[in-house]
Amino acid sequence: MINENLATPLARLGAHLLEIGLMLVTLGIGWIVWSLIIWGKGTTPAHQILKQAIVNDKTKEALSWGHMFVREFVIKGLLVGFLSTFTFGIFYIVDSLFVIKEDRKTLHDRICSSAVVQL
Repeated sequence: MINENLATPLARLGAHLLEIGLMLVTLGIGWIVWSLIIWGKGTTPAHQILKQAIVNDKTKEALSWGHMFVREFVIKGLLVGFLSTFTFGIFYIVDSLFVIKEDRKTLHDRICSSAVVQL
């Protein structure tokens, strides 16, 4: 079981910005390969560097590879991406702003029953 220290909104913002930087530096290819390898540990490249993990909000266990695929690709990539494009970025902003609530969960965290913790 992973420690339940929820990552702060600032730590989550840092992870998001680092994720973008890693995608750019690796031209996307390296980031995709790295992601596919470490999703089984319940993390992403930026979260791994910043010592954060994505856990199931009920069991507090690291997400499985399949759950990470659904969270990162299906929900964040396809669903949030589509809705953000359709709403001219408003959905992305709303999704991100949910992190300032007390439980520090974005909309995609709520959909996936996940939380980001600091290790």
